[in-house]
Amino acid sequence: MSAEIRHLPETLTIFLEGLSCCGKTTAMQAITSADVAKIYKEWPADLKNPPTEFFLERDEDKLRRARETDAPIKLIDRGYLSTLTFYTVFEEQRGISAYPVYRWFINELGGKLYRPDHYIFIDVPPEVSAERAVTSGRVIDENNMWLKFPERIEYWYDKLLAVFEPATAIHRIDGTKSVEQVTQELQDLLETLKGGKK
Repeated sequence: MSAEIRHLPETLTIFLEGLSCCGKTTAMQAITSADVAKIYKEWPADLKNPPTEFFLERDEDKLRRARETDAPIKLIDRGYLSTLTFYTVFEEQRGISAYPVYRWFINELGGKLYRPDHYIFIDVPPEVSAERAVTSGRVIDENNMWLKFPERIEYWYDKLLAVFEPATAIHRIDGTKSVEQVTQELQDLLETLKGGKK
């Protein structure tokens, strides 16, 4: 009697990216499909100046949790690209070397870090990101590059995406639309990607 070969279902890994206050988390939380595993960051909102290693470990943890689920779609709230972007801007603005973060990326890619099948960006202009942060009452810490320098974050997101992920499919949603429209576009896009797979 021959052993039965079990074929695992094909899954898609998607990194959901965007500037702070672009509506990314709100749209992600609204996704209710059982086919989508939503992988969020896990750290407290009042976190105070942890070492760089803390954030690198959290990126690794998100990808580990995504790998462990067999849901058809794994939707990850920001991947390593956002970490590379943040620390690049941090070096640019504060003079603190981003080399350890780049070394981490190079050393761990293919192991703890792996490339997504797709990127989805919820796009808002930098001035909208900054305005929403103020309107929402966000406390803008001096070292919060996301909120202090959103135009530089946007610049380096695009540059690093072109350098490190040139073959990865990129999809963009206009984050200046209503919450309902952004959520619907994200849901529709996930269904389309699921239908087409890779």
